[in-house]
This record gives sequence, C-alpha cells and structure tokens, in this order.
Amino acid sequence: MAKKSDRIITSVYLTKEMCGEIDKLAARENVSRNEQIRRFIEKGLDIEGYTQNVDFISSIIRQEFTAVYHIEDIKAVAEQQTNRLAKMLMKSGKIDAAGFFLLIKVLMNLAHDGTEDQFDQMLNEAVTLGVDYMQKKDFQINSFLQDTDNLRGLADKL
Repeated sequence: MAKKSDRIITSVYLTKEMCGEIDKLAARENVSRNEQIRRFIEKGLDIEGYTQNVDFISSIIRQEFTAVYHIEDIKAVAEQQTNRLAKMLMKSGKIDAAGFFLLIKVLMNLAHDGTEDQFDQMLNEAVTLGVDYMQKKDFQINSFLQDTDNLRGLADKL
C-alpha cells in the first residue's frame, strides 16, 4: 500500500447504479467503497498494461517471423511440396491404371465362358463401383471396407 504522502485525492462521479454495484462488491469482500474503487482501477491499469505488452510482443514476433521467413520463401517451399505431391499422385495413378488394365487382361483370359456383353457389363459395373468408392468421404472408408458382407454382395453382382 502506498504511503499517505504518495496519495492524491481525486473526485469521481458515479451513477447510482454503479455506486450500488460497487457497494455490494465492497460489502461482499469486506472492504470500503474507496478500497473497492482502487482495486477496480488497479485491475484496469493491469489489463491495459497487459494489452500493451501483448501488442508489443506480437509486433516483435511478427517482425521476427517475417525476418526469418519471407513470404516468397514460404510460397517457394509450398509450391515445391505441392509439385512433389502431384508427382507422387501421378505415379500412383499410373500404377493403379496399369493394375486395372492388367486385371482386365487376366479376366479376359480367364472368362472364356461368358459372352462379350457379359464381360462388358461386368467391367462397367466394376468401374461404377470404383467411382462410388472414390466418392466416399474419409470417415466412410474404414466402415465400408470392414463390411465384408456388403463387399461380397457387390462383387457377386459383377
């Protein structure tokens, strides 16, 4: 607490409602109205100082971040990684397509009993199922693949 010689007396005008609320809080905390008002002022000053410190620290962080990581560098790294992912997906797509066409060739060699129309229908239905599978959301994939009865039923329809 400050010494009496460090104190300054000042007048503050309050509304009746404000004064009533301050009196209630002062009574609850067992302090005088003046002490409660001083506490509110100290809290307000602390909050204002904290806000100024946060703004100051934020500006330093922003400055340091942009000094270390230039936007052009970030864009270059992001573009490099995006290109890398695109190339990986293209490789995956190529191998998937090769596997798909190899499967068609194997089925054609094994399926001598059926007609060409039956084979075409089976192929179209398989492609349709593949498209349906690709349209599923991530959260649906696991349950779809674990439902073996459904998978067998779909395969039987081919």
